[in-house]
Amino acid sequence: MKRAIFPLPIFILPEGYTRLRIFEPRYLNMVKTALKNNTGFVLCTFEHDTPFNISAQGCLVDIIDFDQDDNDVLLIDVFASQSVQINDVYQDEDELRHGLVSQCNTPYWYKDSNNEIGENDRLHDALKSVFLSSPELNTLYKQTHFNKLPWIAARWLELLPISIEKKQQLAFETNFDNLLRFLHTVINNEFA
Repeated sequence: MKRAIFPLPIFILPEGYTRLRIFEPRYLNMVKTALKNNTGFVLCTFEHDTPFNISAQGCLVDIIDFDQDDNDVLLIDVFASQSVQINDVYQDEDELRHGLVSQCNTPYWYKDSNNEIGENDRLHDALKSVFLSSPELNTLYKQTHFNKLPWIAARWLELLPISIEKKQQLAFETNFDNLLRFLHTVINNEFA
C-alpha cells in the first residue's frame, strides 16, 4: 500500500501515542488527506544519510485527535497501529514523501508471547509512576497495557532521554533479555 511518510527526529513503536505539531503546508495536506481517506500515514525516524531522509522502517499511525495551540498551529495525536517496512520512496511536487509500505514484525520481541511481568515489576511500577505524574501522558494514552511486558519495554524506549540511534539499536538489534537488562540498569539508577 502507498502512504505518505513523515520523517521526524522521533522514536515510536507499535501501540505508542505521540502529539505532533503540524504547520508546513505539505504536512497539513497530508493530514487532511489521511483524515478524508481514513488511511493514516507513516511516521519514521529522520535519517541524515539516506535518500529522502527516510529510515527503512516506521509505524503506520492513525490520527485519533486534533486541536490547535495558542498560535493556531495544528496539533494532532497519533496512535502507532503497526510497524511497516518502507520501500520505493519518492517525493511529489509539494516535496511530500511517499512510499510503498508493508507490514513487518519488528521489533521481533514486541510480539513476544511472554507477557509475564514476573521479576520485572520494577519496570512496571516505575512506568506507572511516570504516567501518574504526567498529566500529558495520561491524556495522550487512550489505552495502556501495563500487564504486557513488551508494551512496558516499548514505552520506556520511547520515553528515555537517550539518542534515537541507541533506541533503534536496542529495539531492532538486540534481544529482549538484553533490552530488559539495559532498562533495569537505567531504571534502578534513576528511580533508586
